Amino acid sequence: MQQGGPSDGSSTPTKMPRCQGGAGSQSRNAQCVMRNDLTDYGLRITPVASSPNVGFELLLQADAMFQSNHHMKAVIIRNPISGSPQRQFAFARAVQAFEEAGWEVDVWVTKRKGHARELAAQAVEAGWPTIVVAGGDGSIGQTVDGMLHAGGHDVSLGIIPMGTGNVFAREMGLPFPKSPGDDAPARAARIIIQNEPVRIDVGKANGHHFLSWAGVGLDARVTEEVESQLAFKRRAPLFSYGATAVSTLLHYQAGRVRLVLDDEEVILGRFPLVVAANIRLYARYFHLNPDARIDDGLMDLLIFTDPSKIKLALSAVRLIIQPKRRPAGVVRRQARRVEILADPPQPYHLDGDPLGVTPLTLESVHRGLRIHLPPAITSSSRFSS
Repeated sequence: MQQGGPSDGSSTPTKMPRCQGGAGSQSRNAQCVMRNDLTDYGLRITPVASSPNVGFELLLQADAMFQSNHHMKAVIIRNPISGSPQRQFAFARAVQAFEEAGWEVDVWVTKRKGHARELAAQAVEAGWPTIVVAGGDGSIGQTVDGMLHAGGHDVSLGIIPMGTGNVFAREMGLPFPKSPGDDAPARAARIIIQNEPVRIDVGKANGHHFLSWAGVGLDARVTEEVESQLAFKRRAPLFSYGATAVSTLLHYQAGRVRLVLDDEEVILGRFPLVVAANIRLYARYFHLNPDARIDDGLMDLLIFTDPSKIKLALSAVRLIIQPKRRPAGVVRRQARRVEILADPPQPYHLDGDPLGVTPLTLESVHRGLRIHLPPAITSSSRFSS
């Protein structure tokens, strides 16, 4: 498939012949004159004699047809190395589901790190109304960033989870493949096809957008190490993260950190880890932010305040076991804007994608993204409205 803008899907219509003369030709001609090229697009034209508002009705029908066609076009940005090769075999089922539903889809394949961000921006600029990303959390975050950087606040996002962790997919009830024959990609495609998009918050960090979370300090260092060993990550994802986390913790030194929340509260200390979350789930399985709402305009902050390696590990375990409690060594806050300074500068990641080091400014973009999600999720407590 070739990269480019959406075609209009039109073809040259055949005009309906006018009625011939003869007995009763006048009444027949009155109706035939009203038949025009739009008939061939499936529009039902009512004769003027029987409907004084035919012009208005015709506009409504044409608008409905345009809206239907407008929403049935999508670019799929596919990361071919997300997750395991076995999961990639199931991707064709998603394309088939779109085509069977009458959608026009174009598949654009990423070829390098950060390419999803570029392709998403190009799709917005080319006028595609829907962008679907088939990849993991990093690819999803990059696609969101590219869309919004290009001004695609009214473009809708669809997700076909194909990654290793699929954290956002797990949080939002999106199906992801577990075996080569799994039809999860097709089920994810049908969620996009059958449900209108809703608006959710996104985060913004030093000008880059993120969907799930931003991490500063220890977990960003772990992410850097894991991403440098992709083959290991794909073969044994849980072990790779766990082993890397332990080895990084043993050598990591927390920096002196200054946090400014909403230009009001200042928090100072030697903090090994700061997480700003848009969702409840963290690192695949851990519901560390049980009160997070994805459309409330707030980021949920977890600040690990004790630089001791042993105490940090104990605080993390307690938080995992009882996420609603506030264990010693952990500070919770909610904020719309957070400034983070650190000495020495600390690494940060967005949705598992390492991007740089502090200083860092985080902001919540309230309902800045349109996204297709299952109805059971949009009506759940994950939404504030």
